[in-house]
Order: sequence, then C-alpha cells, then structure tokens
Amino acid sequence: MDQLGFDDFELFDRIAATRSLSEVARERGVASSNVSRALGRIEAACGLRLAHRSTHGLALTDEGELFLEHAQRMLAERRALQASLGPRRTAVTGLLRLALSRLLAEYIVVPSLPALRAAHPGLQVELHLGDRLARMADEGIDIAVRAGVAPAGHHVVRPLARYGRRLYAAPAYLAQHGAPRSVAELAAHALVGNTAVPGHNLWSFHGPDGPASLPVQGQLRADCSAAVVGLALAGAGIASLNDLVAEPLVRQGRLQPVLAHSVAPGEHSIQAVVLAERHRAPRIRAMLAHLQAVFAPG
Repeated sequence: MDQLGFDDFELFDRIAATRSLSEVARERGVASSNVSRALGRIEAACGLRLAHRSTHGLALTDEGELFLEHAQRMLAERRALQASLGPRRTAVTGLLRLALSRLLAEYIVVPSLPALRAAHPGLQVELHLGDRLARMADEGIDIAVRAGVAPAGHHVVRPLARYGRRLYAAPAYLAQHGAPRSVAELAAHALVGNTAVPGHNLWSFHGPDGPASLPVQGQLRADCSAAVVGLALAGAGIASLNDLVAEPLVRQGRLQPVLAHSVAPGEHSIQAVVLAERHRAPRIRAMLAHLQAVFAPG
C-alpha cells in the first residue's frame, strides 16, 4: 500500500459517494475506463476487492467500507493540517532565535524590541548573546547579526549599517586628566583594551606626517565589547568604540570624542546573516525589516 496517495483516497471517496464510475469520470473530465483502471490499481495495492461492479451500479465490500473510513479520516487530517499551517505562510508568528553581540544587543537592538512585539504579538524572540560566531544550523539560530564577517555560500546576507571606530572618553575622565592633543600625549593616558577583537587594539591615525598607529595593551581590558563601552562610560579611560553605539552616547552627554580630527576610523560593516533555506519565513522577513529600520542612519 506504500504506493497509494491522497489522490487515490480522494478518488475512492468520490466513487463511494456517487456509486458510479461514469459519474466520477464526468466530474473529472476523463473516460470511465480511466476511473475503472484507477480503482483496479487501488484494489491491487490493497490486495483486496473493495467494490462490486454491476450493471446496476457499484457497491462497496466490507473491505471497501473499511478502506473508505480510513481514507476519509486521512483526508480530514490533511484538511486540518492545511488549515493550521495556512496562516503561517503569511502570519508573523512563532519563535525566532537572534544571535548578536552583547554590544549591539544592549545599545541598539534590545531597546527596539518592545515596538517589534507590539507590531507582531504572535512573535517570540530569543536572544543568543556573545562576541563569538554562532554555528547557525547547529544552534538553531534564525538570524545572526555580525560585524565584518564574510558569510558562507549557504547564507543569505542583508546589509544593515556601516560604521567607523573612533576614540571616546567620559567627560569626567577628561575633566580630571585633560584631553590629549596628539598621539604622543594619548600614549600617556589610561587606555582601555579589547581582548575580544585583537584588531581593535591597533589604533590608527592620520596627520601631517602621514598614517600612524598606536598598539594598545590597556591598563584595563575586557573580552566583551559591551564591557569596553561600560569602562569608558565609567571614566576608566579612553577607548576605541563603534561609532554607531558611541555617537548616541555623545549626544546624551555621556561620552566625548577624543582626537576627533586625527583618528582614522576605517570603514566596517554590519550584516544580518540568514540560512538560505529560512530567509522567506514571515517571522524572519519581519525581523530583517525591523533590523534594517533600527540600524538605518538617523
């Protein structure tokens, strides 16, 4: 019976309902012989006679009645499944797992999530935080937000933002220690290192004598970029920070730029990465649109 499918169940249901092969043939626009052969194939698959044919019509055998009962039950289950799954093709519902750094979560994404939930009450969001790269398929991650990571071929990538890295310190720190006026003076200050991303500890500058760089070990270091921002805010020293995060803090008066005209900020990118087979799901499309709006300039 492995070769039987829903088309066979539907055909047999109509044969049982009309008790006429010719009537089913007219409904389907085919010859009666085609319907008769189809019924014969169903019976052969079962290894049982399911109907008696005569000049007066068609009658189901006991086995035919049993087959009909199960066929109708499976057809009803299919209709129920279609009714349950249908809305999910367009409705923004279900669980979405979003992986991103603590920095982007704390300062950009988390404050925006109540608005997303208000727009899509059926959506559940689970945040997976950390600076390491998530193994998306293995960890069940739907979307990973990452800075400057080249995606694999089986990923779909949506650009979210471009940013630079600049130097910042808390107003209290600068009031106490003064603001450095050159790279040479900067080296004498308390500097905050980032052990999560070693490349963030080579600070680049441009000036009248050409490009320059300053390797930074840092009197205070953290392996989490969010903690580096926290140290700068606490007045621990001068830090190299993502300007998407730092500039709003400048406008709030909590940070001030340092050597703004000398720093070479570089150009970096943030992308949303999705497994190719998932990117059309409504909940993922909704989150991607939300992230693009959240990271949009201004």
